[in-house]
Parts: sequence; structure tokens; C-alpha cells
Amino acid sequence: MSIRNILKINMCNVGFYFRELKKGIMLVFLVFFFKTTNAQTLQEYIKEARENNPELKAAQNVLDVSLERVNEVGGLPNTTVGTGYFVSEPETRTGAQKVKFTAQQSIPWFGTIKARKETASTESEVNKNELEIARRKITLLVEQTYYKLYELKARQNILVEQNKLLDTYIEIALKEVENNRASAVDVLKFNIAKNNLQNEEEILKGEILTVETAMNQLLHRDGFEPLVVPDNLFIPEEEPTMILDDITYHPELMTYDHLNDLLDKREDVNTKESLPSIGLGLDYVIVEERPNISFSDNGKDIVMPTISLSVPLFSKKYKSRSKQYELQKEEVYQKREASQNNLENMMEEAINNRITARINYDTQQKNILQAKQAEKIILSAYQTTQLNFEDVLDVQQMLLDFENKKIEAIAMYFMQTAVLNYLR
Repeated sequence: MSIRNILKINMCNVGFYFRELKKGIMLVFLVFFFKTTNAQTLQEYIKEARENNPELKAAQNVLDVSLERVNEVGGLPNTTVGTGYFVSEPETRTGAQKVKFTAQQSIPWFGTIKARKETASTESEVNKNELEIARRKITLLVEQTYYKLYELKARQNILVEQNKLLDTYIEIALKEVENNRASAVDVLKFNIAKNNLQNEEEILKGEILTVETAMNQLLHRDGFEPLVVPDNLFIPEEEPTMILDDITYHPELMTYDHLNDLLDKREDVNTKESLPSIGLGLDYVIVEERPNISFSDNGKDIVMPTISLSVPLFSKKYKSRSKQYELQKEEVYQKREASQNNLENMMEEAINNRITARINYDTQQKNILQAKQAEKIILSAYQTTQLNFEDVLDVQQMLLDFENKKIEAIAMYFMQTAVLNYLR
């Protein structure tokens, strides 16, 4: 049985396969120019994540609570109200005392309430910055997942077109076997190459499913929804201007600045709470009239305004708080330094990686162009001499490798751009 019968392919003529081969080549190298018109834009994904992500909702709730706390700390302590009945009635000139009512309001030292409100307000600024950090991190995750998905799907498209191209080569090889210009080994080599491509396709399907699942979780969608990304991304010819000289006002660093202010405010509150608090009150005593006596003040009730001071004689706890705040400020300073170093390292790494991605992209562009020229030379020779299938396989493998590296460079460039956007 011939190779032709084994593969069950009905061949026509070599010219037909040569035309099909050229069509296949065109598809491989035009695959990136296709534009998906229904693709959801990256900004829409980011907006959806910001609206639905539970981590952001939780951070927003924390901020709302801290804003409401400003109203809480602005209030006075509870008013004390009491009453008492005289079991043994003390006698006065105007009569016997029967019942006593007492009301007292404690008032913190001057400026204490204002200091507490300022402390709560500063705490809300900390939470506001933490919300902004959470938003930026979610945005970064969405962008990087989006570009990773682009990379995988672009590689998948390349494999699909490469498979079609190999089918054309297999048909040509079969025809050449019939004409005794090639061996069955050449056909088997193409089949092995095709098997390897199909293996890579299956692996990519699993990777794409994993990334799409992660993206749906970021968007907090119910169930699984396929995601569409464009497959026409290109690195711009000219590097866009990005001002990244100073990260002083990055929310991560601003959070530590506000934490430092918060500790100062807490120390101010602690100082004022160590001072006496004032108590204003009013006592009202009901007096019973004296019998058989008539005078103007007989049975007149007693009204007595009171004032008191609550003096914190034992100040150990206030001194301890001051020491704690001092230590916490040192902790905040060290954490801020570490965070700044980390952000600066992230910036340097992202800039260098983006430069590397551009270099790799330009290199692969040149490699692809030269590989296509080599392929053209091989195919041109086919019109007059025997086609060298070994060279064809080598060139196809090189093209596949160059295309994959080009896609990786594009994805890397935009992922690092996302990091730089996070740092802005």
C-alpha cells in the first residue's frame, strides 16, 4: 500500500499545492493584522473589576466607616443622671429633704474633642490611600492578566496557521513521493512536526482556560465567561514619554506619611487626655414643708449647681502610650524606606524589562523577515529542482520560534508598561 493510500489524500497537481502553500504562508504572517471588532476593551475590564471586585468593596467600606467615625469622636461623654431617696430624712430650716435628683456632664479638657476629630480625619486619609493602592493593584492584575491572555491566544493563532501550512507541505511531499523525488521519511517528519504543534495547541488550551478563570475571578463574574482580546498589538515605534522621576507621591508612600501624621495626632490626644476633665452638674432636692409653721421659705426645694475636676493622678498609662507611639513612628519610617526601595526597584526593573522587550521585538522582526526570505529562496528552487524538505522544516521551526518570541516581547512590553502605570 502506498503512502498516498495510507493518508487517504487525493492529489491533483504540484502547481495547485504550490498556490495553496503561498496562501498558507500569507495567513501565518498576516495573522496579527486581524482586528477583533467585538473585543471588550481593556478599560472596560478595568472598570468592571473596580465596580465588582470584593476586595475593593471591602476597602471602600473601611473608608466609609472611618469617615463616619469623625462624627462619633466629636461627641461628648454620656450624661450621668441619678436619683436618691432619703431613708433617714435630714432636717433643714425649711423642712425635711425627701428626694434628690442629680445630673452631671463630663467635658474633656479644652481642645481634646477637636484633636480626636483630627485624628479620625487623618485615619480616614490613611484608608483613602489604601483604597487607591487596592484600586491600582487590581488594575495592574487585570492589565497583566489581559496581556497574558493576549500572548496565549496569539500563540494559539500562530499554531493554527502553522498547522494549515504543514498540511500543505504534507500534500506536496506526498506528491513528490509518487514522483520519486522524495521519500516516505520526509512525509513522516512533517507528520511528526504536526503532532508536536497539536500537542502545543492542547497545552495552550489549558493555559488559556486557567488565565480566563483568573480574569473572571478578578471581574467577580458569576460562572465562567469566555474573554476576547485583540490579536493586533504592536510595540510603538517611538517610546511614549512617561514621567517617573519622582515616586514621592505614590499612594503607598503617602500612606506611610499619613500614618506618621496619625501617630502625631494620637500623641496630641494622649497629651490632652492626661489633663483634667471638667464635670458640670446640677443637684435638685425636694423638701417637705414643716407642719404648723408658716414662713416664706417653708418647703422650698434645693437647687445646687456643681463643678468637678477629674484629675488623672496615675499617669503611667499615658507615658506608656507616648512610648508606643514613638516606637510605632520608627516602625513607620523603616517601612516607608523599605517601600520606597521596593518601588524604585520595581521602576528600574520595569524600565529595563521594557527596553529588553523592545530589543527582542526588533530582533525577532528582523529574524522573521530573513526567515521568510530563506523560505522564499527554498520555494523558488522548487520550481526547477527537488524541494529540500529538511530545509523547509528547519525554516518553519525557526519561524515558529521567532513568532513566539515576538509575541512574548509584545506581551512583556505591555505588562511592564502596566507596572510603570502603577508607579505613576
